[in-house]
Amino acid sequence: MTGPDQHDDDARLSKYRHVQLSVLPSTQIASRTSKINSHLEEQPGEDGKPTVVSLTARAKAASKLISIAEIVKRDLAARGSRCYQYNALDSELADIPRNGRPKQPKESVGGAEEDEESDEAFETMGAPTGPTKKRSMPVMTIYLSKVPIKELKADYGEQRQ
Repeated sequence: MTGPDQHDDDARLSKYRHVQLSVLPSTQIASRTSKINSHLEEQPGEDGKPTVVSLTARAKAASKLISIAEIVKRDLAARGSRCYQYNALDSELADIPRNGRPKQPKESVGGAEEDEESDEAFETMGAPTGPTKKRSMPVMTIYLSKVPIKELKADYGEQRQ
């Protein structure tokens, strides 16, 4: 799963240590929050780059993503650290299974002769091609950092805590 404009993020965040994590419906909240806190609490390394954590989730796990981000922000505030948050919404193309149920014919009350005549004028379509259909699915990415990031602020706005 990639976040919004993945290649743009790599260029934009080259001045930072960028940690990418995904959130799935099966992700444990406690383990993910502790992992994020450990990344954000790390001191900048030899290169002096501050850490930016990006959390990405599809629509089904978006509420869990928001819960994780809020818990991390609350933990950082309890320790007296500032937290900067940037929210990005995007979409990705996904294959969705087609409905396998055949349509039930409607029962007609009367006028069967008229229906037969009008049906002859139309050509029947073949079955839909392929077992799946393509749909654009929403994806949310939340960036968390202890330092302000002007590149993300320009694109997504900023929330401070």
